[in-house]
Amino acid sequence: MKKYPYFTCSLVIFSEEDIFGVAKIISEKLVGGIPFGGLEDYIYEEVPAVYINENILGFELVIQGYGGEDGYILELHPHPCNSRPDDAERVTIEITSYIASLLEGVENIKVESEKNSTKDYIEITE
Repeated sequence: MKKYPYFTCSLVIFSEEDIFGVAKIISEKLVGGIPFGGLEDYIYEEVPAVYINENILGFELVIQGYGGEDGYILELHPHPCNSRPDDAERVTIEITSYIASLLEGVENIKVESEKNSTKDYIEITE
């Protein structure tokens, strides 16, 4: 059977910036400045969240959380408009450590890299 990649990322980010400041930093570093929006959509009910409403290489990016000691969570997963082909088995590819490596050392944010430093850059689960 064919295999279809299901990429995921769930990365904790700490910053003194508000959610829009973090979103701007992430956008500039990862997706060429495409703006995050949608705070008023309440996609995670009562938890503040912003997202990019564009299909970027098949991904959707979301930043959610209250900041402070708990930080924000950057999530990356397949965009809702994508569907897996019927003749393919889903294979999960965890890229949190890879995304963390791209964001390490970026000014005004700190990634939770201790958990990721001992992992490979990607993990594939079949």
